[in-house]
Amino acid sequence: KKGMLRMTSSVLDRAVETADIMQAEIEAELAWVDVPVTAMPAELKVMFSRNIDADYAEMLVDEGCEPFVHKDPSNLLQPSVQIKIGSRIRVAISGGSSSSSAVPLSDVVGSSKFFSVLSSLALVKRLPDRFEGFSCDGCETATMEDIHWSDHAENNSVLFCNDCFAKGPKHKKLKEGDTCSRASHGELQSPFRAPNDKNLNEARPTQQIYDRRLRDKKDYGTLNSQILKDHAAVEAAFNAHMHRAVDHKKVKRKNREDVIHFTFSASGTGKKHERYWTAKEFARLDGATEGDRVVFPFLLDDDAKKRTEGRFLMDAIAGTEFKGVGDKAALQAVVEEKAKQLKKKVPEKQMEIFVVHQNIIRYMFMRLMQFDTTAWLNFGGGNCTMTQLRIKRTGDVSCDFFGDHGSMMPVSHYTFNKSPDV
Repeated sequence: KKGMLRMTSSVLDRAVETADIMQAEIEAELAWVDVPVTAMPAELKVMFSRNIDADYAEMLVDEGCEPFVHKDPSNLLQPSVQIKIGSRIRVAISGGSSSSSAVPLSDVVGSSKFFSVLSSLALVKRLPDRFEGFSCDGCETATMEDIHWSDHAENNSVLFCNDCFAKGPKHKKLKEGDTCSRASHGELQSPFRAPNDKNLNEARPTQQIYDRRLRDKKDYGTLNSQILKDHAAVEAAFNAHMHRAVDHKKVKRKNREDVIHFTFSASGTGKKHERYWTAKEFARLDGATEGDRVVFPFLLDDDAKKRTEGRFLMDAIAGTEFKGVGDKAALQAVVEEKAKQLKKKVPEKQMEIFVVHQNIIRYMFMRLMQFDTTAWLNFGGGNCTMTQLRIKRTGDVSCDFFGDHGSMMPVSHYTFNKSPDV
């Protein structure tokens, strides 16, 4: 639940309707944010409100709770939740509850390590679909709540996000006196539901290998304009949605998980120099001991390629001050230890749901598993089936299940793939 990020559907009516139903059910559960029992004060008391079912009860925070915010960065949609008197919480119980007096939370949760706090998803501001692909000309971000247009945008196509506009827009194409007074504003939307994507619509994504049952169809297996159009659209959707959680082509060096933050100061001027390097890149520096400091005769640039000559002193490693360490080997040992800690970090899960036609699921499955895509029709699937694929941080892909039928609907009610042997 904490790894749930977004849900996308095609623009076809059936897909949108199904996605709307799923969104309501999933968001109702996402609103209950899991909190460790140990994060709450021991004196916290709660009062029974109602039995949700035989396994869970809803309580109200009653006493012993000063308002505080619990933070959990691994929860992608609800990284923080406020808990205060009157907050609604959900706890696992056995056999129901009906106590009318305030009792300590520890008496209610028993051996459970977590309880849930009700906190509805906060709406986010998002630009309409027609602005898809636009990016700020100041910071190049594509995630914008509003767009501030240059007074001469029709000619220079310059636009800015809220942050760049607040700082004072700057761009070589801006003329003197340009106020960027025109704006396009985003609309409040659910952070879970992503814009519907027309490129995920039902399609015939590529040619098919020969099938005896369809040998009499003249166009079967023959490349035509419709297949070319569909293929281009589905490939665009594949490239847009099927990728690792981190885009290694675009991620900034300081946001990489394998780098360490170093701070140096230039001898004489005291000018600060910040770098984000790996342990191996730091090892390429030559350091000499002078008193209680290590002096470096050069620094590598931000990409650890070019050298900048001078005299530089080590100030801090990963935010920890190291001004009194005069041994390069000791600094390298600290850096190696930091690198080991980074490798031990377990990557957080990120889950995305796509509500699309089975043709799209088949093709995405074939592409991700690196199979021959012309065999896409050799895979079945029916209404209400689920396919789960995992893209690992290494780029490897695993299929947990394909066409899993969680529905109890009889074959006679299928509207798609009515084969009696399904």
